[in-house]
Amino acid sequence: MTDTSATKTPQPEPYDLDKCTVKIVMLLHPVDSTNDDAKCTIAVSTHEDLPLTQIVKRSQVNLPKPITDLLEELKTDLPQREFHARVKQSKTSKQKSTKSNKTSSQTKVEPAESDTSTIKQVQLF
Repeated sequence: MTDTSATKTPQPEPYDLDKCTVKIVMLLHPVDSTNDDAKCTIAVSTHEDLPLTQIVKRSQVNLPKPITDLLEELKTDLPQREFHARVKQSKTSKQKSTKSNKTSSQTKVEPAESDTSTIKQVQLF
């Protein structure tokens, strides 16, 4: 007897809110100079369909404790994250400038004395 369970494709979830995966995305926008109360965009969707969205004032949203705990942890961790982002950006810009310098030096074409059919290799990346 052969086991065919590994080759079966998963059944799609039903269009029943209690029996399907629901994706909730919440964007907490920063406070801007024109408004003291920041905005919050909330989106919900299922089945990779287009989300339903609503924009509300952040003060209208009461977040559950696990989310507020994570936000506090993130707030504490932001200076460390900023440091790592700057280090990564610095390394990336140094690599780009090094590659750029290599490329520009390799693309210089020296005048050929007698053999004009010579093909020079150019490194692009």
